[in-house]
Amino acid sequence: MATTTNEGAVEFIRSAILRGVYAPGERLKEFEIAERTGTSRTPVREAFRVLEAEGLIELLPGRGARVRVYSAEDVAIIHEIRSVLEGKVAKRAVMHVSNSHLVALEASCDRLEALPAGAVAECDEENQFFHGLIFDVVGNDRLTHIARRQLEVPLPYKQGYWGSEEVKQSSVTAHREVCAALRAGDGDAAEDAMRRHVLAAGAGLTQDSSSPASALAASAR
Repeated sequence: MATTTNEGAVEFIRSAILRGVYAPGERLKEFEIAERTGTSRTPVREAFRVLEAEGLIELLPGRGARVRVYSAEDVAIIHEIRSVLEGKVAKRAVMHVSNSHLVALEASCDRLEALPAGAVAECDEENQFFHGLIFDVVGNDRLTHIARRQLEVPLPYKQGYWGSEEVKQSSVTAHREVCAALRAGDGDAAEDAMRRHVLAAGAGLTQDSSSPASALAASAR
């Protein structure tokens, strides 16, 4: 039961950070989170330690924790790592993908294309669905386990990114390229398309002037 309670607290805080409920740099208060999750403070403290190891929060000695603020360099490095891992996952997906998977992936491309620029949460959710489905195609092997644990950049860093129709369309195009490679059974092409897509996303996020990462970079100059 304790493990389940701890995992529940971890998932609650992680999800809240990724959705932007807790903003970059915001203090996290044990008693408030304990009340919201219906637990004691002990599972919340354990959750803080887990999320510190994941890089989502920083522990403040004697003062609890706060949401980590990513620099532009942090965002770039996260995407460099993800590009390699997700590229390998896409390549492996060729061996497992079914027609029903492909239909679902292509439908995701259509939904993302139909969303208006500026629908940040909706665009990001559809993007996460696409990438997550490719993980699901491969299954929970060692590679996907490692890749899934790589940091997803929280929503506040994506406000300007998904606010651009050009950027949104470039993501749709990249997703369709991955789909085409999977449908053709071309693992190398799937890997290349996914790697280029993730790297381009990282570059777009670091160049977004409304992102906390860009604000930090500007203040350092």
